[in-house]
Amino acid sequence: MVFRLVRAALLLTLLLTGVSLSLPKSAVASTPPAPTLIAEVNGPGKGRVWVGAIPPGSTSKPVLVFVHGLHGKAQNWWGPTVYNGTNDMYNLAYFSGYRTAFVSLDDEVDGPASSMWANGATLNKQLDVILRHFGVSSVNVIAHSKGGVDTNSAIVHYGASSKIQKLVTLGSPHHGSQLADLAYSWWAWWLAALLGQHDDGTYVMQTGYMSYFRSVTDYRAENRNVRIYTSGGTDHGPWFSAEWFGGLYLSQYGSNDGVVTVASSHHPLQYARLFTADIDHDGIRKGSLVWSRIEPTVRSTWRTSSVESDVAASRIALTGGRNQGRAKPMPQEQTSSVILRGGTLEGDSALLSLPVEENVREITFDLLAASDQLSVAVIDPAGVSYPVAQPVADEGIFRGAFHYSVTVPKPQSGSWSVKISGPQHAPFLLVADLDSPLQARLVRDQALVKRGGNFRLSASVEAGGRPANRVDVEALLTGTPQGGRGAKAPQTHQRASASGKGRAGMAMTAPGAVGLYQLGVTVTGISPAGLPYERSFPMNMPVITDGMKADTLPAGN
Repeated sequence: MVFRLVRAALLLTLLLTGVSLSLPKSAVASTPPAPTLIAEVNGPGKGRVWVGAIPPGSTSKPVLVFVHGLHGKAQNWWGPTVYNGTNDMYNLAYFSGYRTAFVSLDDEVDGPASSMWANGATLNKQLDVILRHFGVSSVNVIAHSKGGVDTNSAIVHYGASSKIQKLVTLGSPHHGSQLADLAYSWWAWWLAALLGQHDDGTYVMQTGYMSYFRSVTDYRAENRNVRIYTSGGTDHGPWFSAEWFGGLYLSQYGSNDGVVTVASSHHPLQYARLFTADIDHDGIRKGSLVWSRIEPTVRSTWRTSSVESDVAASRIALTGGRNQGRAKPMPQEQTSSVILRGGTLEGDSALLSLPVEENVREITFDLLAASDQLSVAVIDPAGVSYPVAQPVADEGIFRGAFHYSVTVPKPQSGSWSVKISGPQHAPFLLVADLDSPLQARLVRDQALVKRGGNFRLSASVEAGGRPANRVDVEALLTGTPQGGRGAKAPQTHQRASASGKGRAGMAMTAPGAVGLYQLGVTVTGISPAGLPYERSFPMNMPVITDGMKADTLPAGN
């Protein structure tokens, strides 16, 4: 009797505190009827809408719409994940009593991903189908990765603000991903272009393009009609996976889930932060890892009509931190712990050299190439060779590439070499990541630059509180012609250089045409202890005009 009372009291406490209970074993082991395709809003195979089976007694709960991420599709919510087994999100939503819908924004076959503009327009049409199907006036949306940006676009720019009550984003790059910056940088463009990763979906994920998107989106009144809840991860997935390599590169920008930094997963106008957890980018969409964290939020709506009242709007403005002015983009300030080398083999080989300064705790060499038939060796200043691990396929931004990597603890200072041999003219990208006390920082004084306008770059380097003896900055401003595809070399617009002790700065001029341009900045010099060092900064810059509106910055290279 005492046991029964204790158990009843525990269950009541869990219910009152909103903690989700485990489903009965019979429910967990069961599989709901498969989702059904009900519409293709953009023609055969395009803009597909799927609906899940309707569980008993579900009409009292909101309809949930699930939106996939970059290069994804509807089946990502009930099919296999990359590293985390089968996604049980649909199962958990069904057995929790929710009506569900799932969308495929792009074609259901592997191919180019679309921009947030194209996907926002598609999602708005898909929402109309879903509302009619269920006979409701609004839904709650759960979106993974870029799907959160696509949904934000639909809300603000394509008429979906009255159709969505709440938006929950799972690892969404609201400020872009530095991995996309790397893919479009001077060092990597030929590799990414050859691999077919220069599509509109990847292009708009560059941090510079997302600064532009934020500038034309966050001040709009449509934002007040939807409550946005965000989340992010800090795990990098399995060792030597694409997320592990991505996480290593992104670590110089802060905690990340292997694809998106925690800082980028915060929406400027978020109503609440749901969680930051030790989950990788692939796993943050898996039901059993996140459902209990997000279900208490999506089980209710907050508006009583299709459009909020003025009182509700005022409350949101006060409690949610929403403002009425044009949003200010994230500062364009970067630190770097990497040295980049990129190009193609001269004939069938290449020998790369790079400086390693004193007191480096660890260095990881990661060579990406379009072939798994390379021979790669890392050689220290004394001539000792470090063979790399077997090539590992990348499934992320550089899908189709292979990683050759080795980590060296306490590396000797001096000139290191990377010897590569393989198929003739094979493209490659070398990323050398140094865990070092030397800190290099680059600042651009304007996030958005007007066409033909001036901007300034400033670099500073120090180690242990002591400034570098010398700082040399070389900046290359490039841009790929709009509409160009494939391995076309970006056009060089300007080169600039500067030198100084501890820091160096320069003024540059933006091109006269609107677009997104790349800045490849290399900082070299002499450390406080008198040894050579080097750091690379891939940066991109939107060039705009006054009063630019949505979808006027080209969304493609």
